[in-house]
Amino acid sequence: MPDRPLILFPSPEHADREHKTPVFTRTIKPSFGRQFTRLQPSFSVLKTAFEKKALKIQQSPTGINPEFALVFEIIGTVDSFYTAVKHTEGFEWIFDSESDPFEPDDDFYQINKDSGQRVDDFLNGKLYCVMSNQQAMLQLLSLWQRYQNGEADVFKRNFTGLRDIFTHIKNIRKWEAQDRIAETHAVEYWRESLEFDGNSPVPFEIELFFRNDATKRNIATETIRREIQSLGGRVIQNCIISEIYYHGMLVELPRISIEGLVDRYEEIELSQVDDIMFFRPTCQSVFVSTTDSESYVANEEDVPLPRGDAVVAVFDGMPMQNHRLLRGRVIIDDPDDYASGYESKNRIHGTSMVSLAIYGDLKRNDTPISSPVYVRPILRPKQSGFDKVTESVPDDSLFIDVLHRAVRRMMEGDGEESATAPNTKVINLSIGDPVRQLAVTMSPTARLLDFLAYKYKILFIISAGNHPEVVNFVGKSFDELKSLDMIQRSKVFGGIIKDNQRNLKILAPAESLNGLTIGALYDDFTNTNETERRILAVDRGLPSPISAIGKGYRSVIAPDLFYYGGREFIRGKHNGEIDWVESSREPGCLSAAPYGTGDIDGCAFSFGTSDAAAQITHEAAKCHDVLDQVFLNQTGTNMPVDSTAILLKAMLAHGASWKPIADKLALTMGASPKQLSKWLGNGIPNINRVIECTKERITLIGLGALKKDKGDIFKLPLPVDFSTRLIKRRLTVTLSYISPVVSNKQTYRGAQLWFNIDDGGKGLVPDRQNTEWQAVRKGTLQHEIFTGENSIVWNDDDLIIKVNCKEEAAKINEAIPYCLFVSFEVAEGFNVDLYDDVSAKIHQRVQISNN
Repeated sequence: MPDRPLILFPSPEHADREHKTPVFTRTIKPSFGRQFTRLQPSFSVLKTAFEKKALKIQQSPTGINPEFALVFEIIGTVDSFYTAVKHTEGFEWIFDSESDPFEPDDDFYQINKDSGQRVDDFLNGKLYCVMSNQQAMLQLLSLWQRYQNGEADVFKRNFTGLRDIFTHIKNIRKWEAQDRIAETHAVEYWRESLEFDGNSPVPFEIELFFRNDATKRNIATETIRREIQSLGGRVIQNCIISEIYYHGMLVELPRISIEGLVDRYEEIELSQVDDIMFFRPTCQSVFVSTTDSESYVANEEDVPLPRGDAVVAVFDGMPMQNHRLLRGRVIIDDPDDYASGYESKNRIHGTSMVSLAIYGDLKRNDTPISSPVYVRPILRPKQSGFDKVTESVPDDSLFIDVLHRAVRRMMEGDGEESATAPNTKVINLSIGDPVRQLAVTMSPTARLLDFLAYKYKILFIISAGNHPEVVNFVGKSFDELKSLDMIQRSKVFGGIIKDNQRNLKILAPAESLNGLTIGALYDDFTNTNETERRILAVDRGLPSPISAIGKGYRSVIAPDLFYYGGREFIRGKHNGEIDWVESSREPGCLSAAPYGTGDIDGCAFSFGTSDAAAQITHEAAKCHDVLDQVFLNQTGTNMPVDSTAILLKAMLAHGASWKPIADKLALTMGASPKQLSKWLGNGIPNINRVIECTKERITLIGLGALKKDKGDIFKLPLPVDFSTRLIKRRLTVTLSYISPVVSNKQTYRGAQLWFNIDDGGKGLVPDRQNTEWQAVRKGTLQHEIFTGENSIVWNDDDLIIKVNCKEEAAKINEAIPYCLFVSFEVAEGFNVDLYDDVSAKIHQRVQISNN
């Protein structure tokens, strides 16, 4: 137990939430009459399309009332439209999303509320997608006509959204073939498959518009099945996860049909099926690891085996459970028998990730975690050449379904079997899908993780994804790059990343709102030097050039944290170009690995965001032990089970800072030192700063739960005189929570929680550091650092931290649990025992309740 442990806050005082300041611009929209005239041609087109489809389906087996997905392209938002659609017969809400910004014109533009002058900025747009039959659309048009003619009470209670959206519409159209492929790059995937996969059938995913009516879902499934069969293909799997509004089908088509889709996409009947939302490539996560590992010499020190239930789980490839480093430390759950045919020599990625979760980087000589690791294999070996085997997501099942079944089995059981690891609180997912970069809509896999996180109160630690292809954009020969010093090389890669950031985004499911996404630093614990034929890419400690960058969905800070991802050398190729060295030798992160044929134990070096995420998972298990002891000592009971995930999330982030590399990274990226969240997230975590306090630094933990429009007030007593001399001081506050989500609404996050600081206007910590204040409140993790050193009058006052809650995408009927970490510190060298003084004040107050 540390000499100065973390302290629990007393229970907070309750209050109403604070409200945001108003927006200072107003959007000018056309009149109702102007809109009616302007949009009349679009309605005529839709009317004709309905009539043609009605004739077409008269002879179909279904004989159903024809429906289209109608897309309302609007300026701004009309929140009441969602309610109106729910109450309108023949309409069904599908989703809404952001659109590309609209240029202002004579119909739509903004003015400044104060000056009344026109502001020629781009206008924010949205897409509202609604499933509609012809009768509903004609009724809608009739209502607008009657309102235009001056009739009263046309739009009754709950239907004003139908009226209000009309003046916001930029265009109205049906969901077209181009919509089904634009976001997902399906044609590029099909074209690449034709080039590399020979005559093999090509699998891909069809994501359908989710229909609330099971009968309509079945009709849609059968319609697509018939179209696939007519093209000589087959349906491999049909998957429905209603909680996240997901309906997907895994299908495959022969080469000749794929050629038709590539060359004549809009002529193929399949692309015109109105039930199809997106064509998506199948998950392409493939790990190709070299096997030039080394024999591992075990530490002679006898390290106790773990005890108790698993705290962390790893979903990855099958590990070598009998490896000397893993033996007795893993719990393998393989209900799908992935182990069959998974030779030991091919168990590379899973072995490495499990090893990193248990030990961290072996070069660091850290203590293994005290609990076993639950492992669920979700990768399989695949022959990908004459003598090449890769570990990849199986192509005979949907990845989202594999994940869903794995978590459900772990937390609540499978069929008659009981839950396999219900006390697990952290799941490491070092797998990203390179064909699903962050897009306008949240990926189905990320939606699933957010739903599962809230339902089971678990924390997903997710790798941000790798972009090794960044080296292809350098445009310099090996000799040219080698001639540059490290600062110059760093600037070269920084410029490349800035210029290509649209293609280097985080990979699904890293945009998860409730999870913790981890990027990679170009750093490790080796001391390898460059050679004539191998050089390093960027300065040590900077973000790795291959690490995916942010921001996340709706500009959420992502990745959340950056951690040791290892380094890899660059080599020159025969044609003068450059590439990464494919080697399992140093530098990099050291972990367990097969050796030779896999019959004896070994270790190998690797690099990337997978390694960084797995090492953060290792730190999470260590934080779990610290927190459990804090609660046990101060409350007499263990850490609250339902709060464990958010406590770990906050603790992992609380010690994060840009400080170690801020100036260096700003120089590399040509950015302001205050605008680095896109390149560094919340920063680099220093876990040692959070697991215990010092004489000059105290850390307190608060827990609570808030309903909508409510707030909690935490009071931090500071019995320190700041008036007689300049004392450098620093306040770090981290708020974490897990929000319910609404998967078919672009707002997505069900609830927003945020904190404010109130020092009574005295300027205790007036300067913000390490943050972009516009971005920190957009996710489910708010991490901010405040500093000050000016002389102020402070009469043994309390510093106030207020946590607030408001509804966003969902109606909140229950309180949202949250966790708050607060650290206050003064610079070393002052004769102040801050810890003893503050903790004495805290202990005079009622301690936090443990429920």
